[in-house]
Amino acid sequence: MRPLFATRRQRLLARVGLYGTALVVGLPLAASQVLLGTIRQPTHAPWPPWEEIAVVSEGLRLRAWLARGDETRVAAVIVHGLGDSLESYVSSGAALHRRGHTVLLLDLRAHGGSEGRYTSLGGREREDVRAALAAVRARGLGRQGFVLLGVSMGAVAALRAAAEEPDVRAVVAEAPYDDYRSMMAHHARLYYGLPRWFPLIPAAIALAEWRADFDADEVSAVEAARRFRGPLLLIVDGDDPRMPEAVVRRVLDAHSGPKRLWMAPGAPHAGAANAPGYWVTVLGFLEANGL
Repeated sequence: MRPLFATRRQRLLARVGLYGTALVVGLPLAASQVLLGTIRQPTHAPWPPWEEIAVVSEGLRLRAWLARGDETRVAAVIVHGLGDSLESYVSSGAALHRRGHTVLLLDLRAHGGSEGRYTSLGGREREDVRAALAAVRARGLGRQGFVLLGVSMGAVAALRAAAEEPDVRAVVAEAPYDDYRSMMAHHARLYYGLPRWFPLIPAAIALAEWRADFDADEVSAVEAARRFRGPLLLIVDGDDPRMPEAVVRRVLDAHSGPKRLWMAPGAPHAGAANAPGYWVTVLGFLEANGL
């Protein structure tokens, strides 16, 4: 039997085809995994006043902790960022619970103890936040409405959910990005030195959209802020090259309702809660808006 690649020219063309396929398909596929991949933090059993409940979002079972509070106050839902879990926000939840709020801490899909394979960085996670609101309502809680507190990816998911849910009365958003495509271009330059026009970026996004079933063009905190009408507190982490002030201000500028921007001095990305003045700012915002 004659070999499949009998001549030197045929072997050369076969190599070119193989390497070309690896470059055109394999590299964007690997890059899309970077966009979709998560890190699962260890999980723990809840302790009083927290109880663990299940939240079902698009068929996925999500882990959440609930602390019941005074029903004359709005309920609060706290949403973490990429690679984090609800355990990081127990102290924040406790601060709100001491004020009387019912508080729910949520593990987004593919994080902590929740089901799911991929993150869409605020795309499908919007539905996780909406499912959390529904779970609180189903228990007869949250009759006075909700305040959503989100960080980074969680801030985008919270803002996008608030634009869809009329009983969300306020949002506190720390380090949100402006929109998915701009965020990806910014991070590609920040971490890899790639220019915005580099074709790997849109190719990786297209594969991520297909694999995680979301539309990148719909994932925009700017558009969500434009649609949401309630009070909005935006927090810039003072030492954060990922979502710097200029990015967060695009979200602020889109919002036509009551709004405030606060710079957390010296805070790294997602680190505002440890900055001086954080709770004075957050609780002052709630108080000023009758919440």
